[in-house]
Amino acid sequence: MKVLIISMTCGEGHNSIAQAIKRQLETIGEEAKIIQLYGFSNKEVLKQNSMFLNTIKYIPHIYSPIWKAQCKKPVKFYINAVIKHCKDYVLKEINSYQPDAIVCTHNNCGAVVGYLKKEGMIAEKVTTYTIVFDYCLCPNWESNRYLDYVVTPDEKLDDKLKEKGFREEQILNIGLPTDSKFFKKIDKRQARREIGLDEDKFTIILYSGGNCVSSAYDLIKKLKKLQNVQIVAICGKNDREHERIKKLIEREKLTNVLNLGFCTYIDKLYSAGDIVFTRGGGMGLTEQINKSIPFILREKLYINENINKKYFDKLGMGIAMKNLRQAPKIVETLISSPDKLEEMKRKIEQYKKENSTEKLVNHIKNKKMA
Repeated sequence: MKVLIISMTCGEGHNSIAQAIKRQLETIGEEAKIIQLYGFSNKEVLKQNSMFLNTIKYIPHIYSPIWKAQCKKPVKFYINAVIKHCKDYVLKEINSYQPDAIVCTHNNCGAVVGYLKKEGMIAEKVTTYTIVFDYCLCPNWESNRYLDYVVTPDEKLDDKLKEKGFREEQILNIGLPTDSKFFKKIDKRQARREIGLDEDKFTIILYSGGNCVSSAYDLIKKLKKLQNVQIVAICGKNDREHERIKKLIEREKLTNVLNLGFCTYIDKLYSAGDIVFTRGGGMGLTEQINKSIPFILREKLYINENINKKYFDKLGMGIAMKNLRQAPKIVETLISSPDKLEEMKRKIEQYKKENSTEKLVNHIKNKKMA
């Protein structure tokens, strides 16, 4: 069996989903290939990512109202432009690879594949999937209704998908696919020993997404005076942020801050942590949910992150933070109220969907065998 996975780099979450699916397929001896939606040009891939990151970082006040308006009344010229721009390249890759199934990790990818499928350019025997990557629907999801299946992280999205033209039998409520390592349980003290952390200190993980859009540096300045805590900052690809934290540690002689760049063992860090300060992206939150670590959702999130933030705060699995000044008080409250932390963990355990990636891969395999 061959599976073509189409991703889009706008942040790293969609690529993480793609890699998780590919690894699971290869684990069971199947073949998979990942391509970028704009893969006909590396320059275009970088451009699309830069546009997205700069928009949410510098002009969120413009992005948010456009996003909301598009959800209510889609303007088709944007998604039509994406289809026009990418369809020939995607079709060429499909014809070259001859996959048995196609999985889209971004709804723009699904729009292109949906167009090709609707126009009869993809063989009927090829099963197509699109993945809802947030705990809300972004604009243009109606363009994905021509694919065979839509994978969702939460049943609450079913009615919204039906409003967009999806049928009940298309919807797979199996959870957002994540790497299998995020489902593995690691003893907290063991994880801390392996990382080189104090086994007995309350441990705070600072996660700002793969591109470190939120500042870990600013948060450390607020948290550094807390007693008997240790902080792990994950700076991702943001070398400037990593350097700023390094200088802060040296200048103030901080001994309770571990400063990390791009990290390949984030699953172990979540096992070692008591809480994580995080953004509200669907992939990051799902990984944290799968590792059963309570989360504090940060300030100044962009629109879909903010929707996720309000949702999980309401469910009692996370705490919504309005501004940086609140951070020390939130931590102190959780340290002094271990029962509250345990209650958050219990709710996370009840909510999470186990083995989502394995379930998706089994579905793909079973459709091929049918």
